Amino acid sequence: MENRSGAQMDNALAFVPSGANLLEAVRGARNGEGVQYQLLVIDQPAPEGLVAGQHGPNRVLLLLRGDGGGRWQLAARNDKLVPCSTRGGLAGDPFAYAMVEEDTFSVITNGGSRQRWSSVYTFRYASAERDCWVDTVRRKVVDIETEATCIREFSAAEIGRVRFEDFDPASVAEVTLP
Repeated sequence: MENRSGAQMDNALAFVPSGANLLEAVRGARNGEGVQYQLLVIDQPAPEGLVAGQHGPNRVLLLLRGDGGGRWQLAARNDKLVPCSTRGGLAGDPFAYAMVEEDTFSVITNGGSRQRWSSVYTFRYASAERDCWVDTVRRKVVDIETEATCIREFSAAEIGRVRFEDFDPASVAEVTLP
Protein backbone atom coordinates (compact mmCIF):
# COMPACT_ATOMS: atom_id res chain seq x y z
CA MET A 1 0.00 0.00 0.00
CA GLU A 2 1.34 3.45 -0.84
CA ASN A 3 0.33 6.93 0.20
CA ARG A 4 0.15 9.94 -2.15
CA SER A 5 3.85 10.72 -1.75
CA GLY A 6 4.72 7.23 -2.99
CA ALA A 7 6.20 6.08 0.32
CA GLN A 8 4.96 2.82 1.75
CA MET A 9 2.54 3.22 4.62
CA ASP A 10 3.18 1.67 8.01
CA ASN A 11 1.97 -1.93 7.95
CA ALA A 12 2.27 -2.61 11.70
CA LEU A 13 -1.52 -2.82 12.07
CA ALA A 14 -1.48 -5.83 9.75
CA PHE A 15 0.00 -7.77 12.69
CA VAL A 16 -3.13 -7.18 14.79
CA PRO A 17 -5.56 -10.07 14.14
CA SER A 18 -9.19 -9.39 13.32
CA GLY A 19 -11.20 -9.03 16.53
CA ALA A 20 -8.11 -8.18 18.61
CA ASN A 21 -7.36 -4.79 20.17
CA LEU A 22 -4.03 -2.96 19.92
CA LEU A 23 -3.33 -1.76 23.48
CA GLU A 24 -0.01 -0.07 22.81
CA ALA A 25 2.58 0.47 20.10
CA VAL A 26 5.96 1.99 20.93
CA ARG A 27 8.84 2.59 18.53
CA GLY A 28 12.56 3.04 18.90
CA ALA A 29 15.86 2.74 17.07
CA ARG A 30 18.78 0.57 18.01
CA ASN A 31 21.57 2.83 19.15
CA GLY A 32 24.22 3.29 16.49
CA GLU A 33 22.49 1.04 13.94
CA GLY A 34 19.58 3.21 12.92
CA VAL A 35 17.38 0.10 12.71
CA GLN A 36 13.82 0.86 13.73
CA TYR A 37 11.85 -1.51 15.87
CA GLN A 38 8.38 -1.49 17.33
CA LEU A 39 6.74 -3.24 20.25
CA LEU A 40 3.02 -4.07 19.95
CA VAL A 41 0.84 -5.18 22.86
CA ILE A 42 -2.28 -6.93 21.56
CA ASP A 43 -5.36 -7.89 23.56
CA GLN A 44 -6.77 -11.10 22.12
CA PRO A 45 -10.51 -11.65 21.98
CA ALA A 46 -11.88 -13.81 24.80
CA PRO A 47 -12.62 -17.36 23.72
CA GLU A 48 -16.25 -18.34 23.28
CA GLY A 49 -17.77 -19.91 26.36
CA LEU A 50 -15.60 -17.97 28.82
CA VAL A 51 -17.57 -17.77 32.08
CA ALA A 52 -17.56 -14.75 34.39
CA GLY A 53 -14.69 -15.04 36.84
CA GLN A 54 -12.46 -16.97 34.43
CA HIS A 55 -9.33 -15.39 33.03
CA GLY A 56 -8.97 -14.83 29.32
CA PRO A 57 -5.81 -15.39 27.30
CA ASN A 58 -2.63 -13.45 27.97
CA ARG A 59 -1.89 -10.52 25.71
CA VAL A 60 0.36 -11.04 22.69
CA LEU A 61 3.57 -9.04 22.66
CA LEU A 62 5.18 -8.61 19.24
CA LEU A 63 8.60 -7.22 18.46
CA LEU A 64 8.72 -5.87 14.89
CA ARG A 65 11.82 -4.85 12.98
CA GLY A 66 11.78 -2.18 10.29
CA ASP A 67 13.15 -3.25 6.92
CA GLY A 68 14.44 0.22 6.04
CA GLY A 69 11.72 0.69 3.43
CA GLY A 70 8.88 1.61 5.77
CA ARG A 71 7.64 -1.95 6.26
CA TRP A 72 7.68 -4.05 9.43
CA GLN A 73 8.68 -7.69 9.85
CA LEU A 74 8.02 -9.92 12.84
CA ALA A 75 11.25 -10.37 14.82
CA ALA A 76 9.84 -12.15 17.90
CA ARG A 77 6.64 -12.94 19.78
CA ASN A 78 5.92 -13.55 23.47
CA ASP A 79 2.55 -14.85 24.68
CA LYS A 80 3.43 -15.13 28.39
CA LEU A 81 4.67 -11.71 29.45
CA VAL A 82 1.50 -9.59 29.58
CA PRO A 83 -1.46 -11.08 31.49
CA CYS A 84 -5.11 -10.59 30.56
CA SER A 85 -7.05 -7.62 31.94
CA THR A 86 -8.63 -9.60 34.79
CA ARG A 87 -5.36 -10.63 36.49
CA GLY A 88 -4.63 -7.31 38.24
CA GLY A 89 -6.88 -7.81 41.25
CA LEU A 90 -8.67 -4.78 42.66
CA ALA A 91 -6.12 -2.50 40.98
CA GLY A 92 -7.58 -3.42 37.58
CA ASP A 93 -5.85 -4.23 34.32
CA PRO A 94 -2.25 -5.32 35.09
CA PHE A 95 -0.74 -3.95 31.86
CA ALA A 96 0.71 -0.55 32.72
CA TYR A 97 2.85 0.41 29.70
CA ALA A 98 5.82 -0.44 27.51
CA MET A 99 8.81 1.76 26.77
CA VAL A 100 11.80 1.77 24.45
CA GLU A 101 15.21 3.21 25.35
CA GLU A 102 18.20 2.88 22.99
CA ASP A 103 19.07 -0.84 22.95
CA THR A 104 16.49 -1.93 25.52
CA PHE A 105 12.76 -2.17 25.83
CA SER A 106 10.67 -2.75 28.95
CA VAL A 107 7.19 -3.95 29.77
CA ILE A 108 5.63 -2.90 33.07
CA THR A 109 2.78 -4.72 34.83
CA ASN A 110 1.17 -4.06 38.20
CA GLY A 111 -1.84 -4.92 40.32
CA GLY A 112 -3.05 -6.11 43.68
CA SER A 113 -5.29 -4.75 46.40
CA ARG A 114 -3.85 -3.93 49.82
CA GLN A 115 -0.52 -5.32 48.71
CA ARG A 116 0.30 -3.69 45.39
CA TRP A 117 2.80 -5.44 43.16
CA SER A 118 4.68 -4.34 40.09
CA SER A 119 7.15 -5.92 37.70
CA VAL A 120 9.46 -4.30 35.16
CA TYR A 121 10.76 -6.70 32.53
CA THR A 122 13.68 -5.29 30.53
CA PHE A 123 15.17 -6.85 27.41
CA ARG A 124 18.40 -5.93 25.61
CA TYR A 125 19.18 -6.25 21.91
CA ALA A 126 22.46 -8.03 21.15
CA SER A 127 23.68 -6.74 17.78
CA ALA A 128 26.13 -9.57 17.14
CA GLU A 129 23.37 -12.17 17.58
CA ARG A 130 20.53 -10.08 16.16
CA ASP A 131 18.41 -11.20 19.09
CA CYS A 132 16.80 -9.81 22.27
CA TRP A 133 17.61 -11.29 25.67
CA VAL A 134 16.21 -10.72 29.16
CA ASP A 135 18.35 -8.08 30.87
CA THR A 136 16.68 -7.49 34.24
CA VAL A 137 13.46 -8.12 36.10
CA ARG A 138 12.52 -5.75 38.91
CA ARG A 139 9.79 -6.90 41.27
CA LYS A 140 8.22 -4.74 43.95
CA VAL A 141 5.44 -5.18 46.50
CA VAL A 142 4.08 -2.47 48.80
CA ASP A 143 1.50 -2.69 51.58
CA ILE A 144 -0.56 0.46 50.98
CA GLU A 145 -1.63 0.67 54.64
CA THR A 146 1.69 0.09 56.41
CA GLU A 147 3.96 1.24 53.55
CA ALA A 148 6.11 -1.88 54.09
CA THR A 149 8.02 -2.42 50.86
CA CYS A 150 10.09 -5.19 49.30
CA ILE A 151 12.02 -4.63 46.06
CA ARG A 152 14.19 -7.18 44.30
CA GLU A 153 16.04 -6.85 41.02
CA PHE A 154 17.05 -10.01 39.21
CA SER A 155 19.95 -9.74 36.77
CA ALA A 156 20.43 -11.71 33.57
CA ALA A 157 23.12 -13.68 35.40
CA GLU A 158 20.52 -14.81 37.98
CA ILE A 159 17.74 -15.46 35.45
CA GLY A 160 19.93 -17.12 32.84
CA ARG A 161 20.33 -16.41 29.14
CA VAL A 162 16.74 -16.32 27.97
CA ARG A 163 15.49 -14.96 24.65
CA PHE A 164 12.58 -12.51 24.65
CA GLU A 165 10.28 -15.00 22.90
CA ASP A 166 11.10 -17.74 25.44
CA PHE A 167 10.79 -15.64 28.59
CA ASP A 168 8.10 -16.62 31.09
CA PRO A 169 7.54 -14.29 34.08
CA ALA A 170 6.64 -17.34 36.19
CA SER A 171 10.31 -18.39 35.96
CA VAL A 172 11.31 -15.44 38.18
CA ALA A 173 10.52 -15.55 41.90
CA GLU A 174 7.79 -13.29 43.23
CA VAL A 175 8.66 -10.96 46.09
CA THR A 176 6.66 -10.97 49.31
CA LEU A 177 6.49 -8.87 52.42
CA PRO A 178 7.84 -10.38 55.65
